[in-house]
Amino acid sequence: MNLLTDNEKISAAEDVQDLILASGQEAVLLRSQPGERLYGSDDATYEEVGPFPLEFVETPPEDLSNKIDAVACVLPDMDIRQEDHIRSEADEFRVQTIEDERLFGVVTHKVLKLVRLHGS
Repeated sequence: MNLLTDNEKISAAEDVQDLILASGQEAVLLRSQPGERLYGSDDATYEEVGPFPLEFVETPPEDLSNKIDAVACVLPDMDIRQEDHIRSEADEFRVQTIEDERLFGVVTHKVLKLVRLHGS
């Protein structure tokens, strides 16, 4: 027995994506460039890939778990990778984890867990 038809699943995924777009928030994706790194991924040179829509929630310090400073929801087809950086307003964050969120087997969006970079 299916709880939702295929059309209902697609409609639900589109609704979630519309909510992300309706937030009106935008960040800039930064991706590391090939080259020698003496001190790990944060030592890399990052180039701006471009802006993208997201729903950004900065986690209050008292609610920190796993040392995550913020969470962002992005569209499911967003090409984003662990260790990418995102710039939101004046702050820069490293993408720590990326998780696909599903509703009855359909990926509705991706959830990014972010760590604030010091000195940003």
